[in-house]
Amino acid sequence: VLGGNGYVGQNICNAAMQSNLFSEVRSLSRSGAPSDVSTPGHLSQSLSQVEWISGNVFDKSAREDAMSDVDAVVSCIGAFGSNEFMQRICGDSTIEAIRTAKEKGVSRFGFVSSAQVYEGSVGLKLPPSVPMHGYFQGKYRAEQELLQSYPEGHVILRPGFIYGPRSVGGHVLPLQFVGGPVSFVGTQLGPISSLIQSIPFVGKECSSMVPVESVGRAMIAGLEDVDNGKKGVILDAEAICSR
Repeated sequence: VLGGNGYVGQNICNAAMQSNLFSEVRSLSRSGAPSDVSTPGHLSQSLSQVEWISGNVFDKSAREDAMSDVDAVVSCIGAFGSNEFMQRICGDSTIEAIRTAKEKGVSRFGFVSSAQVYEGSVGLKLPPSVPMHGYFQGKYRAEQELLQSYPEGHVILRPGFIYGPRSVGGHVLPLQFVGGPVSFVGTQLGPISSLIQSIPFVGKECSSMVPVESVGRAMIAGLEDVDNGKKGVILDAEAICSR
């Protein structure tokens, strides 16, 4: 799991450990194992069984070492900043990882993308000068590389805002108290939800919020589907929540 010590990555590692589908789970990230204060208590036991590797994802030798003798790779790398920075972190890092995984003979590759990456998306039409252009374009470029390199072995998740308990500096941020209600309004109130969903960009985000634990479960379930013969998996927010 690339970026496995982050908020989303920890939940993917946890889901992988809980699934019993893998004999070993590794994480490659710059800082290695997450600190105690950044790990929610309910994940600590399963995460203690993960092999935490400290390394730079842009270092090919580090990627090759981490990907030795593995069946699947998942990238949940992402960050916010300047458009140039986001293009590199949200796009280039995963693109380079995909190429290394292909060279190493990895059969399955999962990627946490964005709800704004789809045909006709407002997010993909943002001009280069607008904030978030680099984020969405980076994710889009990574998706294209993955579809080309793994036409039958890809798992792509397209969530919006991901919510759930998040440990920051020893304190737990209950993001579910924000994401849950907004998601309910955006998806469960009939005509009101339909009206919200019709608003460009905002509507897609409000209807695509997902619990972080669902992201973890959906990724591992998708990898299992591909292993069982399904030719590629792309899941939107609704499908993520149903896994």
